[in-house]
Amino acid sequence: MIEKIEFAAAAATVAEKNIKIPKAGLLRLRIVCDRPLKLWFGRHLLAEDDLHFRLAQREMTLEALVPVKAESHILRAEFGEPPTHMPFVDRSCPSRNRAELLKKIQQRYPGKCRIDIALEDGTGPAVCLRFGPAQIRRDGMVWQELVIRELAGFAPLNREMKDFGDMMQPARLNLSSAAAPNLLIESAPSPVTGSGCRRFYLPVTGYGLDLPSARETGAAENRLEPGREPVGSIDLLVEDGHGAARVAMPAYESAGKGAPAAEYRHIPPPLFKEIERAIPRPSLPDAWKPLLDMYYAAWKMLCDLWREPGPDSGMPGGYLGTAVEGFADSQFVWDTSFTTLAAAYAWRAFPHLASFDCLYSRQEDGGYLHRQGDVRSNLPLMFEPDFSPNPPLMAVVELAAARLSGDTARLVRVYPLLTAQFAWLKKNRRLVDGTYWTTGLANGLDNSPSLGEGYPCLTAQMAHFAESLADIAAIIGDDAAAESWRNERGAVAAALNKHLWDDQHQIYSTSLTDGGHNPNKVVTAFWPLWADLVPSERVANLVEHALDPNSFNRHHPLPSLAADSPSYDPGGGYWRGSIWTPTNFAAIKGLWRSGAREAARTLAMRHLQCMAEVHSDTGVLWENYCPEKSERGSISCRNYSWTAVSPVALLLEVVLGLEPDAVNRRLTWRPWPGEGTGVRDYPLGPCTISLAFSHQPDGCGLARINTDLAFTLEIITQEKHTEIRVAAGYSQITV
Repeated sequence: MIEKIEFAAAAATVAEKNIKIPKAGLLRLRIVCDRPLKLWFGRHLLAEDDLHFRLAQREMTLEALVPVKAESHILRAEFGEPPTHMPFVDRSCPSRNRAELLKKIQQRYPGKCRIDIALEDGTGPAVCLRFGPAQIRRDGMVWQELVIRELAGFAPLNREMKDFGDMMQPARLNLSSAAAPNLLIESAPSPVTGSGCRRFYLPVTGYGLDLPSARETGAAENRLEPGREPVGSIDLLVEDGHGAARVAMPAYESAGKGAPAAEYRHIPPPLFKEIERAIPRPSLPDAWKPLLDMYYAAWKMLCDLWREPGPDSGMPGGYLGTAVEGFADSQFVWDTSFTTLAAAYAWRAFPHLASFDCLYSRQEDGGYLHRQGDVRSNLPLMFEPDFSPNPPLMAVVELAAARLSGDTARLVRVYPLLTAQFAWLKKNRRLVDGTYWTTGLANGLDNSPSLGEGYPCLTAQMAHFAESLADIAAIIGDDAAAESWRNERGAVAAALNKHLWDDQHQIYSTSLTDGGHNPNKVVTAFWPLWADLVPSERVANLVEHALDPNSFNRHHPLPSLAADSPSYDPGGGYWRGSIWTPTNFAAIKGLWRSGAREAARTLAMRHLQCMAEVHSDTGVLWENYCPEKSERGSISCRNYSWTAVSPVALLLEVVLGLEPDAVNRRLTWRPWPGEGTGVRDYPLGPCTISLAFSHQPDGCGLARINTDLAFTLEIITQEKHTEIRVAAGYSQITV
């Protein structure tokens, strides 16, 4: 007996089919459904499976094994609403290709439930198996999730019962795969585990092996949206006291090939009392005490944000969470990137790159890295009607971390992963004019009115990415690759400056399909400065915008949308005016790098002062801030991870003017022009350095240095540029 059934799940919420069983045997039902499903076989519930929009798969695959007699049964299916993205995505997060993509998704997933039925001789276990793409790496093998519903009442026990209690015990279920027989991990329930179900992990590879790649690195993406695809199947043996059956279990592509950390390891949570001894200690004037209070509050927040996902999560270990309240199940790429720029300053005591290890562990075949990962399964989280790669900042951050620690071995390991990510973006996000397109979710600006074709943010980020890869290649000794990356950076810079500069408003802006540029002035217009892509004559225009009180220089400077833009919200409105520390960091660091250092310091200090005022009032480091007064943003989470980048990294790098290069045991210092600033216990590679600067009656500056190991110090003031080799011990230098 072989029968194929197809229910039109889109047309009905309930469907039935009479199944006539001609003889006793083992009935197999292979079920593929793109709607939430409840399936009954007679009075027995076979499956109760959801396809919630956050579970990253639009289609479920199940196989039910049912011992049956020669009789008729009604197969009854109930269907739920199809999984889709949340309404705010269409309402607030623009994309140039969404309408066409949604048509293709509708064609690929039309709302059907397909059931292939076969009857075999003999008997077997009574179970329903759900095959999912969640995986873990353990003991040198890849293990894949299997959710099992044990079905009662289909067949009698075929063994002698000793007493009534024995009769009430279900037959023991045993599973093994062809990859490694008799290996099985039973796990705690997960978001896809329904009531009455058990969750297991079984090996799908042998020791030291990996699954085949689903796509080549840098290939054109042929999927409609993120999701793990089957790359083969594994012979699975399912047995209990009633009998045994073999099932072909799909093996899904495994993510994180080559990741620095693959298998779960416990990382002790960082404690502030230990971190405090390992971080730089800023020396600030007494009037700046609120900034110092906020600096240490940021470190306490980072310690409080440490999360332990558990060994069955698919994550390689602990990570920095997104917020103390909210986003408990999520890890974002660009949130993690900016948070790590701050956490890297505690590299001697804080597992600052463990969060990056988690990101690499979910990098997909082809190089794609999804913006938002589910820390319960290490799968892409949330359906999105586009692929959504967050701003690709990981190379920038890896390089910054290496320049603090001097760890070049780490760069060797992550370089291939970063080049694969670059290749995916170049193939799938580059326009014919050489600029790059993105979406309101991908670029992280959610409801920003920045819709268009080529985006200054991603285009500048790709040039910065290429520059960082060039520097990494040079550090690890691949000079030819370094030169190639520099050429790539130059090509992206040329496209940016040719196509994304708005002559009318004298600012970088998203290009439009019919020519011209988006009229809204978005804070990411300053991103090309951080990547050092802006011709000198245009730097002045951007400085003017940044310092204009009618535009970006509001009470709290550098709103995400300029005050003279059409869609500006004076309350913040999330990305329609709120102040965000990551974009402020990028803009201010850009002004600093371009040579507009006085403007950079002016804006940095005002930004930090406004943050400190809110921190003094509320005791909280907010996700974003109001542009018109010292208050939290109108839509903002408490104690948000990336907010630490300003009170930590911006304070040290712009206000105090410290630029590390531990790879070459070198430190550049542009002292604050006033009195009473410096730093103690600055961790530059193996060196621990303390610095202080003061002005002398003769107009010169006096730098006082204490270090336990020799290093090269470059001191730059308005009056003088000095470079010296500082010996271990105490030194004084007049500059």
